[in-house]
Amino acid sequence: MNLFKKYLFLFIFFFPFSFSFSQNYNLADDFLLVESVPVETILEKSTLPGTIDVWLDMFNNAKKSIDIEIFYFANKKGGILEKVFEAIRNAASRDVLVRIIIDSSFYSRSEHSVDELDGVKNIIIRKIPYGNLGGGVMHAKYFLVDGESMFLGSQNMDWRALMHIHEIGVKIKNNAFVSTFQKIFDLDWRYCLSDNNVYFDSLNNASAGIVNSENPTVVLTGYYGEIKLFPSFSPFDYTPKNFSCEFDEILKLVQKSKERLFIQIYSFSVKSKGEKKIFASLSDEIKNAASRGVDVKIILPDWAMKKDAVKFIKNLSEVKNIQIKISSIPEYSGGFIPYSRVEHCKYFISDDNISFVSTSNWEYDYFYNSRNASVVISNTKVNSDLYEVFMRDWNGPYTELVDVNKDYKPPKRN
Repeated sequence: MNLFKKYLFLFIFFFPFSFSFSQNYNLADDFLLVESVPVETILEKSTLPGTIDVWLDMFNNAKKSIDIEIFYFANKKGGILEKVFEAIRNAASRDVLVRIIIDSSFYSRSEHSVDELDGVKNIIIRKIPYGNLGGGVMHAKYFLVDGESMFLGSQNMDWRALMHIHEIGVKIKNNAFVSTFQKIFDLDWRYCLSDNNVYFDSLNNASAGIVNSENPTVVLTGYYGEIKLFPSFSPFDYTPKNFSCEFDEILKLVQKSKERLFIQIYSFSVKSKGEKKIFASLSDEIKNAASRGVDVKIILPDWAMKKDAVKFIKNLSEVKNIQIKISSIPEYSGGFIPYSRVEHCKYFISDDNISFVSTSNWEYDYFYNSRNASVVISNTKVNSDLYEVFMRDWNGPYTELVDVNKDYKPPKRN
């Protein structure tokens, strides 16, 4: 290796986020698939734009407002998320109004990194007591910029989500789509302070301009061409009636699948019969799809092999036309990092044209008790890009088929 190549290799290895992930994508485009990958893995072969690049571009170009609704913030001094904090502070210094909603219960027992933004002029932070509302948590992960563009995905505002966890998200620029999310954000903003059912009732009676399964919107992009999409939300009881419900939309897509259903999800289980017949309908529909000859492939991380899920996953893997692989990401060379080195993605593709990107795990609580959100996308190129993400994992060295005779034990997380 000559001297130039040697130093180029060292620079790329130690500064992997100095470059955008691909020259095929323009960060200013109206739709982007966005991926985070664990460093020191083959997943770094991704050609999708990286989360840090997209987030910084959106925050640095904000002119009027940034509204963030996300499960939690977790910063590390000197870490990569410091750039995001700096970009948010800089936006506020330009008189951009920044509103932040985080889950109150997770904040009370865990991460307080959001406090680093507390007290900054033009930044307002509220904590939503979702346990008192839906009985779960505020688990959504999205933000809105200037009422025009937004990001949604599996990524929390966590330094590990940028370089030690596999995540999938989307950037969307479309006024009607973002306006629909804005209504949900404003609802939850009110719920942070009071049980504001007056606003919820007004949303129940509103239909004009709401993007849903019956009224999708179209985004025209340079790379993907025309994309048809709409959002959906959880939980049922806190999603106004004219907004699409996430669990319903998943069932519809599984029911309509004809050839292929490739799913990558952080967890999938039916814990008890109370969740019971309702939530079991999802696994039943997946089995029905397989019985129609649909090729069903599912990737789950080793973290999903919890005591109450192993039997369910093993049984599902024995159904004809259903294959399930378990992923184990190797430890970082710098040593063990708590709550990292895992695949946290929440997406699936159906046939060759439908894609679903979400913040929900596939357990009852996420659809019936917790705030989550997703986007349903109709476009063959988006589907193809997610297919490449999936197959890189499926055929890679970190996944193996479920062994029904194996005694699975969840790996160390903290």
